[in-house]
Amino acid sequence: MSIQDFFIFNCLEEKDLPLLHRWFQEPHVKKWWPVPKEKEDFFDSYLKRIHSTEISLYFVSYGNIPIGFLQAYPVDRSKETWLPKLPKNTIGIDQFIGEIDFVGKGYGTSFIKKFIDQLLAENNEMTVILDPDPRNKAAIRCYEKVGFVRVGIFPRKGDLALLMRYN
Repeated sequence: MSIQDFFIFNCLEEKDLPLLHRWFQEPHVKKWWPVPKEKEDFFDSYLKRIHSTEISLYFVSYGNIPIGFLQAYPVDRSKETWLPKLPKNTIGIDQFIGEIDFVGKGYGTSFIKKFIDQLLAENNEMTVILDPDPRNKAAIRCYEKVGFVRVGIFPRKGDLALLMRYN
């Protein structure tokens, strides 16, 4: 049995929002993920996302312990104009580990790999991308271990993003 066998992806539900909000307050998450300042705005924003058909939100659990968050969405070039030309069947993912005891120990690499394996098992023609901040060296190392390669750095909403594609 490998570490990947212990990861479970549960759809995010309204009851999960207090824990997700707490994670967003953690310094290691807050540094890289923007979050509405007001708690009510956070809950409103994520309730809309939970009920959206355009994005899939997951709690990542290691066994029965929720440790992180993952979202997946079809990439829409009409909305994400900063992106270079990509295949039509492109999925973007964003994720983090919220529980500090699980950071820096290989859990991120393992759960991202398992999630991508599941996506590609459903459709092996899919392209998977992510776009970390180019200064987030730990995340970039993790994504490279998973199998992502650097495509380039692009301006995005007044900042820069490193586009990475799963190979």
